[in-house]
Amino acid sequence: MNQEPVRLALIGAGEIGGRHLKLVANEPDCRLVAIADPAPRAGAIAKEAGCSYYQHYEEMLDREQPEGAIVAAPTPLHAPIGVACAKRGIHMLMEKPVTETVEAGHNLIKAANDARVQIAVGHHRRFDPAVKAAQAIIASGEIGRLIGVSGIWATRKHDDYYGADWRRQPGGGPVLINLIHDIDMLRFCCGEIESVYAETRNVERGLQVEDSGAVMLRFRSGTIATITFSDTTPSPWGWERASGDNPRTPGSPENCFRFFGTEASFEFPNIAIWRNPPPAEPSWLQPIEKATRPLPQRAALAEQLKHFCQVARGEVEPRVSAVDALATLAATAALLESAKQKQPVEPAFRLGG
Repeated sequence: MNQEPVRLALIGAGEIGGRHLKLVANEPDCRLVAIADPAPRAGAIAKEAGCSYYQHYEEMLDREQPEGAIVAAPTPLHAPIGVACAKRGIHMLMEKPVTETVEAGHNLIKAANDARVQIAVGHHRRFDPAVKAAQAIIASGEIGRLIGVSGIWATRKHDDYYGADWRRQPGGGPVLINLIHDIDMLRFCCGEIESVYAETRNVERGLQVEDSGAVMLRFRSGTIATITFSDTTPSPWGWERASGDNPRTPGSPENCFRFFGTEASFEFPNIAIWRNPPPAEPSWLQPIEKATRPLPQRAALAEQLKHFCQVARGEVEPRVSAVDALATLAATAALLESAKQKQPVEPAFRLGG
């Protein structure tokens, strides 16, 4: 039986909102009814998209009464927008991080639960075939017991990226904008994070937000991961270049993560397994061989949107719930707190206690 397209509204028509806009236009399961964004250019965007335009999201929600809302506004607005949607019974696809703070996340989750509204959070890498494959490789024991992970996220953001005032304030830097994706991916693949130790710096741009740093994550399983990150250096190492996830970022053949097991290791996100050839026991005295693993075509954001349409219809639970995303936010916030305290910090919230 054919179903009517889910009526969606878009709150925030910036860079990521623009990507959602294009996906909605090509997804038969949904229809965009309105855009809310106070920026002057947003009216022209809505006109081109053939939908209504509002400067104020509450007016839009009241008048249009969409079934779902894609929230792509600046992070400090996530909580108030989310509560406004919940009060009106509107399901949400909330861009990450779910909220600005862990406390605000708890408040939003309560509002959604009270209203029986679903929140799917935009950690879209969970829909990428490489992330699914990495989780399966680790869970199956194919590489033995996971010992450690080494990652790099390094790029040079263009200078006018930080022209927006909110990106120059705490929360607008690479930790909560970019690295949170890597932390969520590692949580999904490796389990819950028990402690975080980090160092950050903001020397290159001199803004309040960090521009570079390094973090060590200890997982409940005992696995230890390290990530070096910076948005001030040209580099081929980072998710966007390796995966081709962002169409504005030219690709690179270089992988940015390595997972180390007792029986084998693998590179990521273009998966290549490294192991000593059988029948020899694993040893540094034996040759090492590389075997690449083919992956399906990547379309994570498009798959996420189709999934959200199913969530809005009540057909499935969110793949990344607000509670799950709150655990990722807590681990990421612990990184920033550790950098302040100069000592390890435990996340304020973890799944399973």
